[in-house]
Amino acid sequence: MILSRFRQLTLAISTILGNSYFASAFTKFVNINSLKGICVPVLNCYSCPSALFSCPIGTLQHFAAIQTIPFYLLGWIGLIGMAVGRMACGWVCPFGFLQDLMHKVSSPKYKVPVFLSYLKYVILIFLVVFVPYKTGEVWFSKLCPAGNLTAALPWALWDPVNFATGQRVLVHEPKGIFYVALFILAGFLIWFVLSKRPFCKVACPMGALFSFFNRYSVIRLEVSPRCDGCQICQTNCPMDLTLPEEVDSKECIRCLECTRCGFVKVVSPSFFPRAAPWKMS
Repeated sequence: MILSRFRQLTLAISTILGNSYFASAFTKFVNINSLKGICVPVLNCYSCPSALFSCPIGTLQHFAAIQTIPFYLLGWIGLIGMAVGRMACGWVCPFGFLQDLMHKVSSPKYKVPVFLSYLKYVILIFLVVFVPYKTGEVWFSKLCPAGNLTAALPWALWDPVNFATGQRVLVHEPKGIFYVALFILAGFLIWFVLSKRPFCKVACPMGALFSFFNRYSVIRLEVSPRCDGCQICQTNCPMDLTLPEEVDSKECIRCLECTRCGFVKVVSPSFFPRAAPWKMS
């Protein structure tokens, strides 16, 4: 329980720190200081009025749109991935935090079908890289529910006016695109209540990128042969993994909730654990 509360605390702190640029209330413009040159390892929309840093997926789309390879960004993602795999998803992602909170709402609960987990790779390749490369437009950002919740919707509701010119600050997207994005956002918000972290499982391109490193990162999970099959780890898992068989799978977000399995630490984090994962007999 202590670990779970600590993880929720780190998620809350990350959400607040990553969105602490309150000067936009006076400038009526997005933050463009030097901190915006830093990409956090999670979805955190560049255009959010309070965003202090940049989103790696938005940055990746930008470079795809101008048909340039972002060596710094790819190196940064690779460094984090090789160190901790998808751990950022479980410990510092604001949108993951929102999903965790909304899933606590009392309702019928449903598991996300496993085959849908492959959709995020299609989104990464097609919507994040290929389409921007061909069109010069950052299409994932236009439709991203995280971005629309924290950026497009707040700006649209605020619609600030520059006092010096008397002109509206926003350059409006066609209403059709905005309404489609709101429909996608509404669908995911409902899904968050019904299922554990559906966006992480189905649609997050950041999670798709980090998932390639899960089996090779420095920090991984190790399962002891003392497991008695109590399935507490599976019940606690926010990604609905079948544990311990799927320990360190591409879907694991390293939240460590599976380590809360009674008095015997059956699942534990480890530096370079033994190569062959233990499986139940």
